[in-house]
Amino acid sequence: MNSTLTKIATSFAALLISCSAIAGDDRDDRSERESGDSFAFAMIGDVPYGVAPYSDYPAFDNLVNKVNRQKKLKWVIHTGDIKSGGTECSDDLFYDRLDRYNAFKKPFIYTPGDNEWTDCHRVNAGEYQPLERLAKLREVFFSNPGKTIGGKTMSVETQAWTPGYEEFPENVRWSKNGVIFAALHVVGSNNGLKDFDPASSVVRGDEDDAEAYRRIDAAVHWINDSFDKAIEEDAPGLLFMMQANPILEVGYTLPQGDALTAAREGFNEILTTMEQRTLEYAKPVVLAHGDSHYFRVDKPGLVENGFIGNFTRVENFGSSRVHWVKISVNPKSKQVFKFQPMIIEENL
Repeated sequence: MNSTLTKIATSFAALLISCSAIAGDDRDDRSERESGDSFAFAMIGDVPYGVAPYSDYPAFDNLVNKVNRQKKLKWVIHTGDIKSGGTECSDDLFYDRLDRYNAFKKPFIYTPGDNEWTDCHRVNAGEYQPLERLAKLREVFFSNPGKTIGGKTMSVETQAWTPGYEEFPENVRWSKNGVIFAALHVVGSNNGLKDFDPASSVVRGDEDDAEAYRRIDAAVHWINDSFDKAIEEDAPGLLFMMQANPILEVGYTLPQGDALTAAREGFNEILTTMEQRTLEYAKPVVLAHGDSHYFRVDKPGLVENGFIGNFTRVENFGSSRVHWVKISVNPKSKQVFKFQPMIIEENL
């Protein structure tokens, strides 16, 4: 009898130990699961592409409908390029895109791409003066600094409120449950430094170079200011959004050293600043961008081919790939951000 009781007691103790271990694992896993502070939002970019103003485009309508059905999403971010590089940069197109984006029921945060202003000098884009198109873009999409567009607006902080940076209403920042989000106006075509189309009647001038360097300065300032805020507030994570892929595919087909620096003209100072501050911050940092039309989540180096454990890049679908990315945020998770491609079957 004593032997039997001993065996029962031993088995019961082992069961308790096992349950404790499971409970401990559950407690560890629970921080990775959704908490009361968890939330999610949608990421799109490079859409609609090659679509004339006010024309039918069922694929984009499908996208709007799918995102709108996700009632718990907090907002939608668009990483720029509201048109293809070869379609006209007309006022009508700008207003058409504004109407389409306002069809999303949630707040809509948009950062400009090169196709809608920087590259408008191209012959097939209408031979517009890029700085004139930039002014119009700001008039249409950023007429109310501190407020987003979308079916429901949201208050955001804008760099236009910072003395000395009043011309940048598009650089915005907001937060939820401690996590900080910031938009940077950083575009393709070497961030606006690429030569103009030689066949175009539009000639690049000193004012075009000055604008690009001014915008780089504003982006660096906004990056530093956002990291300062994140560190001061002990934010769990920080996400930046911008249009350009700043050539992060290091170690594959790109050159190294001085040749890489030359290839990244317009991006070097931004990447250097982001790398330094990411290492200092030591918490999850995400760079969300479009440009390549290729969905990916990876961990590339920023300046060279180094690995930065707390840095992640996510790129959205785009062009003919009209789908979206769901980004889930859990401030209590070690990784904070999770990414899920949302494929729209009707658009395949």
